Amino acid sequence: MRPTDTLSRDTAAVADTLAAMIKREEEQLTTSSSHEDGYLDPSDPTMITADDRKKLVDWCYHVVDHCQLSRVTVASAMEMVDRFLSITSISNSADADATTVRAVSDEALRDQSKFQLLTVTALYVAIKVNERVASSSDLFAEMCSQVYTIKEIEDMELVLLSGLSWRCHAPTAHQVGLSILSLILPYVDIPEASWGFLMDEMKYLIELAVLDYYFSTQRTSTVALAAIYNAIGDMRSEGHRERLRAFLSVIVECFDFDHFKQISKVRRRLQSLLLQDDDVDERSLEEGSVGLDDSVKTFRVSNRSSQERDLEGSYISYERDEMG
Repeated sequence: MRPTDTLSRDTAAVADTLAAMIKREEEQLTTSSSHEDGYLDPSDPTMITADDRKKLVDWCYHVVDHCQLSRVTVASAMEMVDRFLSITSISNSADADATTVRAVSDEALRDQSKFQLLTVTALYVAIKVNERVASSSDLFAEMCSQVYTIKEIEDMELVLLSGLSWRCHAPTAHQVGLSILSLILPYVDIPEASWGFLMDEMKYLIELAVLDYYFSTQRTSTVALAAIYNAIGDMRSEGHRERLRAFLSVIVECFDFDHFKQISKVRRRLQSLLLQDDDVDERSLEEGSVGLDDSVKTFRVSNRSSQERDLEGSYISYERDEMG
């Protein structure tokens, strides 16, 4: 199968789909907390951190890799987590569901165990929504070494879906990126190998972006564009780069994307993230690679409780430090 076989040739339909995704993206911004600031406050010592989130995303990647599922499913799961913790439209509602959602959201922002449960549940939901083979709640609880019960996962699922108004099909940056490339495809004649490189590099950069909390504060389409621009910049042929950039600029003008200055800012952040990842890869090669089954990652979260909950069977353990 050729790389471009995954791209659509129906440019009219793709254009309509892309416009709809951007419109939905803008609508969601109106129901979220300040998008640039995000939902985490680094000055609040009682709140979970971006590093806590990163380690849970890394755990999600381990799970889908181990189960041979798509890594895009992790992006879908974290989009739900980020959107759930960012919602403000329920803040003035007094009904029971809204009160529960608000309480769970507040608790997840300050309790590592609840944040972990929210993320585990979001991955469970994302697998059901995006994958052909869904995991049952009892199987998912088993995957988590019974750290959470079936009831805890199912109860959190209802709260999560209620908070999201049952909208769990938000477009990912990878889907937006494929739509953009589909619009370019008919007008740029480059080898299949070059298309394959471009698509693989875009996907890889977007996977890195999911790990970094900063990108959750950016529009999905902005992350997609930043990944495409950076991937084009890594292509060897100057002619290919020029042709792709020319048509990409036309597409940017035709849709309601972010201002180019913001896209450039996100591109720089993504580039710095890539350089960090290269450094990690080099250190891993020097120290020797660790297999999935042997990797146990630990992070510490300041909390008044010293209770520990381990996900040993799913390759991550969590420890808490008591506050003095």
